[in-house]
Amino acid sequence: MSPTHLKNHISILLLTIFLLPFSCFSQKTSDSYENLWKVIENDTTTKPTKLLYLDTYITKAQKQNNTFEHYKGLNKKSFLVSYTESLILLEEMQPLLSKIKNDSLTGDFLNSKVVLFYKNRAFNQALKCAIASENFNEQHKNFYSLNFVRIDIGNIYYHTRHYQKAVSYFNQAKNYYKNFNDYNHSRAYLSTLYSLGKTFTQLQNTDSLKSTIVQIEENIHLLNAKHKETESGYLNYLKGCLAFLENNTADAATYFKNALPIVTANEDFTNQHVIYLYLGKIAWLNNDKATAVTYFSKIDALFKEKQFLNYELREAYDYLISYYKETNQTQLQLQATENLIALNKQFEAEQLNLANTLHTELETKKLERERSILNISNKQYGFGLVVLGILILLLLVYVIWQDKEKKKLKIKFTALIEKVKTDKIVLEKARIEEKQKLENEEFISVFNENRKTELQTELEIAKTYSLTEKKLLRQLELFENQKQFLKLLKLDELAQDFGTNRSTLSALLNKEKGNFNIYLNELRINEVLKDLTENSELRKLSIQEIAENYGFSNPKSFTQQFKVQTGLTPSYFIEQLELTELDYKFR
Repeated sequence: MSPTHLKNHISILLLTIFLLPFSCFSQKTSDSYENLWKVIENDTTTKPTKLLYLDTYITKAQKQNNTFEHYKGLNKKSFLVSYTESLILLEEMQPLLSKIKNDSLTGDFLNSKVVLFYKNRAFNQALKCAIASENFNEQHKNFYSLNFVRIDIGNIYYHTRHYQKAVSYFNQAKNYYKNFNDYNHSRAYLSTLYSLGKTFTQLQNTDSLKSTIVQIEENIHLLNAKHKETESGYLNYLKGCLAFLENNTADAATYFKNALPIVTANEDFTNQHVIYLYLGKIAWLNNDKATAVTYFSKIDALFKEKQFLNYELREAYDYLISYYKETNQTQLQLQATENLIALNKQFEAEQLNLANTLHTELETKKLERERSILNISNKQYGFGLVVLGILILLLLVYVIWQDKEKKKLKIKFTALIEKVKTDKIVLEKARIEEKQKLENEEFISVFNENRKTELQTELEIAKTYSLTEKKLLRQLELFENQKQFLKLLKLDELAQDFGTNRSTLSALLNKEKGNFNIYLNELRINEVLKDLTENSELRKLSIQEIAENYGFSNPKSFTQQFKVQTGLTPSYFIEQLELTELDYKFR
């Protein structure tokens, strides 16, 4: 056989071998939906293969104009693709759902949106969908879906650290699911118990956590082998949390290490890194700080990759900063500090944004439900009950309004405490940078470069400020550092101390600080906030005594300025600090 013929035969053979799998797969398009679905649902089927079969499933449904199967395929695919692709698929599913007109499917669809948004930290969208889902499923008596979305609302409350509210929603779902024996209800029941367990961990409620663990152990046998293995991993995670709270670090480490492979295999990177946090804390307690830092560094790496963390993981930075400070690694300390500042700002923004939706939309929904109940009662019981209903409604409105006002104040207090913490971190960061600057100046080449930069900066400042203004700005900086603003002071007196006149100093303060009074009051209130947060003895003084200590002429003036800058009264702020400290002691 000539080389040319041999080459042709080999080409035909290779082409036949290459096309064989594709001809086999194309045969699948003629398979029944049931056969295709078996492959898609099989645990051994890889994700790429599932997507390939799903595309075949969807194409088949489109060709046959089968709306339900088309919707079913898109819904399954939305859980396997990226967030952006999932959003597009949800848009495609909406008109199909309208054609099907099935209340149960609509409830499931709303819940799918909640899960998608929540998993991708679009918390406001998740919450709005959750509220819509709860309304719809309650109205149409879809109790399985209703309680499923209650778990989601509980998770959102958990994320915003409203742990008691989260427990309330988780308990509603738990009490529903435990009354049914079918597999889906059993899985949902165990999932709810896990959510309760992690919330009790945050509340440091060891008795409730123990009880929850017992309930999981009593019911985990209801699951199939695959799901049982996964839930056993999360059960070990909760046991590790309990052992840690009871100061049994050896058992805690064993439980966490047993849980870690399963949690990691489940692609649950948040809880995977929470386990790293606990293992790091255990190593730290055992004075193995080098090992502890390797665990905490994994959390830092996660933040750099994802640009977000759940709140419980922020604690890792406290340990990292402490370690780098002890070991005099100022550059790493500075980097960890900057990451913590960024994280704190993220939490502040998320807390305020989400809390507003939680306390406005969710409470309004409850109020409307009560109003609906009252309207039905009014029709049944006549005019007398109409009057009574209105009175009850007005009372309810007042109670809810009062409750909302309290929650708003609490949100402001929490944000204020976070701001005080952040300001402290920023101050520490400035100190580190100053220390680094001084260290760098030991090297002549660096010194010359720094001096060149300083001279350039001074030249730029000289273009902006006169010599007198530059001198006054330095004097103001010294004035702040020495806390001279804590004494009763007038503009004329300060000008005299600075060796200038009233009009020159006033013009500079108006330009740079707003005006003299604004400048003084901001310095004083910021100082009193920091001191009240750190010094419990100061809180025992009367408002008048505090006012006098911080340069205010009378308690009324102090209270007014405190409220202008914080939105809270000093009495409320002190009361909440005491309650927070008391709550911490009894945990």
